[in-house]
Amino acid sequence: MPKVAFTSVGCKLNRYEIQVMSESLQDRGFVTVPFSALADCYVVNTCTVTSDADTSSRQLIRRARRRNPAARVVVTGCYAQLRPDELQELGIDAIVSNREKEKLPELVASLFGQNRDTPTDNSESGQTRFITGMNNLTRAFVKIQDGCDEECTFCTIWMARGPVVSRPADAIVREIKALAQNDYKEVALTGVHIGKYDYERLDLVGLLKTILDETPVNRIRFSSLNPLEIDDDLVRLMSTNPRICPHVHLSIQSGDDDVIRWMGRKYSRQSLLNITGRLRDSVPGITIGADFIVGFPGETDAQFENSCTLLEQADIHYLHVFPYSDRPGTRASAMPRKVPDSIKSERTRRLRQLGQEKKLIHIKSFIGRKLLVLVENRDIPGDAYSTGLSENYLRVNIVGANQFKGKVVKVIPYAVVGDKLTANVNIGTTSGKKELTIPGDTNIICEPLGSDLTP
Repeated sequence: MPKVAFTSVGCKLNRYEIQVMSESLQDRGFVTVPFSALADCYVVNTCTVTSDADTSSRQLIRRARRRNPAARVVVTGCYAQLRPDELQELGIDAIVSNREKEKLPELVASLFGQNRDTPTDNSESGQTRFITGMNNLTRAFVKIQDGCDEECTFCTIWMARGPVVSRPADAIVREIKALAQNDYKEVALTGVHIGKYDYERLDLVGLLKTILDETPVNRIRFSSLNPLEIDDDLVRLMSTNPRICPHVHLSIQSGDDDVIRWMGRKYSRQSLLNITGRLRDSVPGITIGADFIVGFPGETDAQFENSCTLLEQADIHYLHVFPYSDRPGTRASAMPRKVPDSIKSERTRRLRQLGQEKKLIHIKSFIGRKLLVLVENRDIPGDAYSTGLSENYLRVNIVGANQFKGKVVKVIPYAVVGDKLTANVNIGTTSGKKELTIPGDTNIICEPLGSDLTP
């Protein structure tokens, strides 16, 4: 049986797509192996959101070719969509565009002599098949839409992915049911611009309500949102249903009104303060993350300071900070007054430091407070603990919790080590339950939870 290895760069949507490819090829008799292993075929799902993503994509292709010079190397994704000629020079066997990505398993099968029309199980009419698991991950990503029509001046993803296309709600529900049946406790809804979800007059909030009503999955999380998509209906749903994770990630990009406008975004600094404040007041314990771009063309020192002061004033608890990089074909790439790399590096360092300070303040506020942690399946070599994510996206290391892998447990953290919370589980003998020991406190029962996740 041919062995195939997959890897992806960038977003969770790319990770979901390689899972679809992997399961489809398994139906055709292929064996999925780690990308670090010797394989007969390597598939790289590329990203082009930054120049670093381009570099990572090329490095992975070269690594695959070195690992097995005789293997077939197939490349797809946003970088492959926009600049296939650059990748073709790396000696790959096939490039599959984003538009044709659902046909990639057929192409790979044909490279090994199989009929491209061989049917697969578990497929949706006119749609890519749905997944039943997520290799090596405890929580699963679920694609709800593709494409974007915002045309932000710095971004090429709308070019690479095309217009917004929403996935049928019944297909999403079937996929989540299959994942729940396979003991996945959490799904993260993903796409290029999930706030644009719109299928047969069902918007994102309507889809969330449908998933809550028709699936048994314990926790629902969603990926990045435009700040303007945090409306009253979404806030109300998050505040009233504990199955919706109290966590949002906002694509803010800048805290200066002029820079926001140059980027082609449609919100204001004041609206960002209002939105984060409303989330704080309405959703107890929420964690709010944000993307920022520093060094956008024309950004002055004073405009950068506005991003810093926004972070200080707003309820934002962690950051993903990116130095601006020109993307070929974007309007921003043609803008004058480019910021020198040295200044971009310093601004990146400073904003990341501010973000880390706010993150630590937020994390420390949960010492002694009950959290629901989904313990991950992965082993941590040399360490006597397991790690997992709380409902509000805090990393928690739990000493002695190996028996809880893949389960949701109640814990009360007692310390912060680095930027992670720490809890401690001791095996008890009373009623077969597990005891969570907190230094200086009485033992608190810690047991895996079923469908009742009420804190």
